Amino acid sequence: MKLARFAGLGALTGATIAGVLIAIDFAWASLYVLPGLVFGLAFGALLHRLRLLRPGRAALYVAAATLANAVAVVTAIQSLDMVEAIVGSGRLGLALSGVIAGAVGGGLLAAAVVPPLRIVQCLLLAAVGAVLGALLPILIGEQELGTFAFYMIWQGGYAAALAATLPRIEAI
Repeated sequence: MKLARFAGLGALTGATIAGVLIAIDFAWASLYVLPGLVFGLAFGALLHRLRLLRPGRAALYVAAATLANAVAVVTAIQSLDMVEAIVGSGRLGLALSGVIAGAVGGGLLAAAVVPPLRIVQCLLLAAVGAVLGALLPILIGEQELGTFAFYMIWQGGYAAALAATLPRIEAI
């Protein structure tokens, strides 16, 4: 039940982000800031409500989510030329660049919530970010529908993985 609720909230944040990005015609800076900020606000508040993060730590989670997304976007852009030089341009290059960026962003965000002694969970979240990052060609090539699909799947999937790493919670 916890997985489904986290995934649903993640999909909702993804749909919200996609709608805003499309409405503002993907203003350049918004791609770096909005996805992480909206996800961080939703899940920072949820983790605080579940008493898993104190207020200050929840605020840091918002900042970490925003920063992790920005770093992931930069990583995707910067790695694309190198990846395309190896595998050629096209969907495969985009997917591999997304894998790299997803691992970086997902791993950074995991480090903000997973205690240092639970490194296995941190690695799991980085791996999930990498797998979901492979969906980057959907965002780039499929217009508005692809934008909704990418953000809803990525954020819903990452949120479900986050739920799986958290301590057992009786009711949320």
